[in-house]
Formats: sequence, C-alpha cells, structure tokens
Amino acid sequence: MRRPAKPKASKEKISPRPAPAGLRERKRQETRERLTRAAMALFLERGFEATTLAEVGAAAELSRGAPGYFFGSKEQLYRAVLGRAFSETVDLIRSAGFGSGRFADVTAAAIGHYLDFLASRPTFVRLVVRECLDGGRFLEGLPEHLASIAEGLRALDADSSEVRGEIDPRHLLLSGISLCWFPLVARPLLADLGFDPDTKAFTEERKRQVIDLFLHGSATQ
Repeated sequence: MRRPAKPKASKEKISPRPAPAGLRERKRQETRERLTRAAMALFLERGFEATTLAEVGAAAELSRGAPGYFFGSKEQLYRAVLGRAFSETVDLIRSAGFGSGRFADVTAAAIGHYLDFLASRPTFVRLVVRECLDGGRFLEGLPEHLASIAEGLRALDADSSEVRGEIDPRHLLLSGISLCWFPLVARPLLADLGFDPDTKAFTEERKRQVIDLFLHGSATQ
C-alpha cells in the first residue's frame, strides 16, 4: 500500500513583521543619543576639525556610516551637539514661572535650577567654551542658542517692573550667564582658591552668591 505523498513545503518566504512605529522611533532616538554622546566627547577632546564621522561611529560602537546617515554631515552633527543643552535651557526658563510671582523669588529659584543644570553637564559647558575660543562660527546664529537668549530676555521683560529701569536687559542676562558659567570653566582658579567645583557644597554656596549679587544689582528696592 503506497503511503500518501507529503505536501510540498511552500517556497513562499514569510517576511518578518515590521517593528511598530513607536518602537522604531525609540530605537532611532536611542541611536542618535549614542552618537551625540560619543561626538560630544570627541569634539571636546580633539575639536571640530580633527574629529571624523568614522571615529564618532566607532566611539558609539556603531557603523562608520551611522553618523552620516542620522545627521547628514559632520557640521550638522556638531550643531546638534551644541544645540542640545540650549534647547533644554529654553524648557528650563519657561518652567521657571517668570511673570507669575515676585521677581526675587522666581529669579532665585531659576538661578538655583540653572546652576544644578550646568553642574550636571560639565562636558557641554567646556565644549561651548572651546567653540567660543575657536571663534564661535558654529555657535553664533545657532537656532537653539538664539532661542535660549530670546527666552531669557522674555523672562526678564515679564518682570520688567521689578528691574531697575536704567539696566539694559541684555547686559543683565549677560551678567547672569557669566556668574553661572565662569566658575565651571576656570577650574585652576577654583582649585587655587580652595574650592572643589564637583561637590554639592560648592554648588549650593555658589547659588547663594549668584542670587545675592544678581538681585542686589538689578531689583528695584
């Protein structure tokens, strides 16, 4: 008795189901994050000119072509690295509540949050300073940088009635930024003064100093 023939296996290939759109986007953002972190470290160490996209890909443990695929060019990647924390700065200023309370109270809280923000991003601070020393051609006119400046000026304008009228808000913003940024890059000076900028105690003392100087120099009596 002959056995019935086995049905022939179908030669049709079953394509794997595509990943859900949300998962694909999450993986894309994770890859961009890895590339951004690797690029920031290399740009800080070597500068823009001496860093290659292939080196960024290798440092991120991705393919040589990944940085170009996700960012297009080295300049676009560098601008993305520079612009990242400035975008976060805009969010920080908007969440401070300028115009919704006493200028002194809101400003004190905002300065405290900003110094915590900067202390958590020492690599970014040093990278921006290096870019400025190199001429600042990638920083000047950067949309995220301009947005953070505009948001800072709008915040001061919201409380303009509590700021001395003779003060130019641009100078006031510049003074505030300088008070916050300089100690984070002048590390030899801090060491010789006996400060350790990596400690919570220094950050808290710096908050008190900056808030006192900023408010006493700007607020109406």
